[in-house]
Amino acid sequence: MSDNDALRLAVRHSCWANLELITFCAKLPAEQLAWTVPGSFGTIQQTLQHIVGAEQGYLFALTGDMPPRGMFKPDTLAPLDELTERERSVLERCERLLASAFDAARVTSRPNRPNATAGVVVAQLIHHGSDHRAHVGTILGAHGVQPPDLDVWAYGRSIGEVGDVAIPRVPGS
Repeated sequence: MSDNDALRLAVRHSCWANLELITFCAKLPAEQLAWTVPGSFGTIQQTLQHIVGAEQGYLFALTGDMPPRGMFKPDTLAPLDELTERERSVLERCERLLASAFDAARVTSRPNRPNATAGVVVAQLIHHGSDHRAHVGTILGAHGVQPPDLDVWAYGRSIGEVGDVAIPRVPGS
């Protein structure tokens, strides 16, 4: 596995976790999507939109390409099916980016933000999603709703890389 393969796996987990959480939350009634707790970003729906919108911004910094549907309109909440569609687009765009000759040391220009290397921007994409998914989990838990299991082990099970995985034999052992 190359460094790029490991990075691609981390990005895939992040996007998978976002999609799983959006799918879970799509089953909640509107009044629950409006839940929040002190110390979190905002409501559940605002937080989910913030995750996806930020990822679109990170990809703009990395590629210079606007998202296919543009950025979110300020002060407007998108329906969760739109968030799902946009997150799938984020995953596809990340796959294309990381399948190319990705240069983690390349300096990116970000509007109204300091320049950063491409590797730091991708690391931020991963961290940012994780941080805000935890906010949604906290909100759900504070209201007695068990959030879905979104950790890397759950992702590994979902793709068949955790559990009954054959361990390759090392020659000569």
